Amino acid sequence: MKSLVTVVTLVVGLFLINCLPALSQEQGGILLSPSETNAYHACLFEAWIQDYCRANSGRWSPRFDQVFRACVVANGGGRFPLVGYWFNFDDYCRNAARGLVR
Repeated sequence: MKSLVTVVTLVVGLFLINCLPALSQEQGGILLSPSETNAYHACLFEAWIQDYCRANSGRWSPRFDQVFRACVVANGGGRFPLVGYWFNFDDYCRNAARGLVR
């Protein structure tokens, strides 16, 4: 009998753990359509490239912008506009993919 109660308790606990994210009020729970998902991934890829190039374009100098742009283009970026955004790319990219960014 103790083993049955233990198994039922574990199953109920597992069910609750798996259902909590679906019941949360966070924006991350909103599913994207396939085309929105492609745009979201393109935006995150662009953010990753820009972060990489910003960190690896050398020291700040008068030519930093030229080196940064060349790095972005050389790594396959420059397809998604991320002007003026330095952090929280996940929310920005999710909203941009859904067409909520102007």
